[in-house]
Amino acid sequence: MSRAANTPVTPVPIDTPRGAPEVVAKLTLERADVERRFGLWFTGVDHDLSPAVMALGRLAGGTIIGFAKVELDPSPGVEVVQFAGPVPEPRDVVAELLEDTGLTWDEVTWLLPQRGEP
Repeated sequence: MSRAANTPVTPVPIDTPRGAPEVVAKLTLERADVERRFGLWFTGVDHDLSPAVMALGRLAGGTIIGFAKVELDPSPGVEVVQFAGPVPEPRDVVAELLEDTGLTWDEVTWLLPQRGEP
């Protein structure tokens, strides 16, 4: 897996053990944007509903995240997925991603509510 120069997200092999995934946000970025901007490459993954692709990366603080796209989902953008472990609040994961990458909150189209909130 190659890494683009000066990318803020370090690629992680897709078979890295990581626990149960949880979708925490959706971004306006598309698959090609993630590959170009962060040097990550998508690969097919098991998904119950339809074919899906995912790219994994590690943020500067060590958080492993995934960028996922369910191929039959007609809505634009990629989902941000976090994995089990010490599970921070979704907003904290997205804030770390934005800080590390220079993305803005305007590029977040959906955010999972804080745990314990409806």
